[in-house]
Amino acid sequence: MVLVISEDEVLSLVSIKDAIEAVEEITRLQGLGRAYLLPRRRIYTGSSVLHIMAAASEDHGVSGLKAYISTRDKTNFVVLLFDNSSGELLAMIEADALGRLRTGAASAVATKYLAKESSKILGIIGSGRQARTQALGIASVLGVKEIKIYSRNPENASRMASELREKGFNAYSVGSYEEACKADVIVTVTNSKEPFLKAEWIQEGVHINLVGSNHPSRSEAYPEVFERASIVVTDSKEQAMIESGDLLAAVKANTISWDRVYELWEVVLGRISRRSWEEITVFKSHGIALWDLALASLIYRRAVSKGAGKEIPFKGYLKSLSCC
Repeated sequence: MVLVISEDEVLSLVSIKDAIEAVEEITRLQGLGRAYLLPRRRIYTGSSVLHIMAAASEDHGVSGLKAYISTRDKTNFVVLLFDNSSGELLAMIEADALGRLRTGAASAVATKYLAKESSKILGIIGSGRQARTQALGIASVLGVKEIKIYSRNPENASRMASELREKGFNAYSVGSYEEACKADVIVTVTNSKEPFLKAEWIQEGVHINLVGSNHPSRSEAYPEVFERASIVVTDSKEQAMIESGDLLAAVKANTISWDRVYELWEVVLGRISRRSWEEITVFKSHGIALWDLALASLIYRRAVSKGAGKEIPFKGYLKSLSCC
């Protein structure tokens, strides 16, 4: 049997704090060589893009893949979770909410380790669904006093600020990119094809999470931003070399070299750390399958314990050879 878990059940089973713990732990295992990933690959047709990424964890006892297809109208996400010992397909999980939670959690983990302890002001550029979990994740690890939001759609920014105020945050919309950058922590979470984040807007001591771009033709930060940074971290250098529009442009412009780009697990394990409050730090997030796997594993375990999900028959192999 395979357990099918819906989006609504995902949201009832795990919180952003659960996601942060899961992502931090799988990142530690990545650094210890006990968790493995395959970078995202894409197949293009005339009307859609199929995205596929996979990971495995010895400690969790599971392997899995995330697949999603983008059309002009929507994107559909699914995670398949397999048992490493039996080979059984354990779960099929609707994964839009899962993806937003794990992405916000990853920025929270990076911020926890790289932002200066006195950080109080969060500036967010972008106001889509991913932006909400970015705000909630980072606020979970910092004593955030203000959340400033800028979007090219002012109505969306105001709506997001209102939603965050209902959760108890001092959140408000601002009128420009530059105003949003007057913060201790900056998050960019857009679908911009062209860079907009300028080096001259970045104050000393800022931590930046670049979240929106995971395609070589898209970027959010100008190359000079990386030149100013003392520490540049990503989730997977192998994946970044394929799809990071921001880092590829910066390397091409000679404002950074790949040997100066570290991975998040090096931060979590204490190999890389902020040395002073003045340093500027950057986390370039692309989204890796290990995060999906960690959260999917937790969702599955909780679904089993709480009786959530719907079981359907599934073998995945043919016992008899008589048919062929």
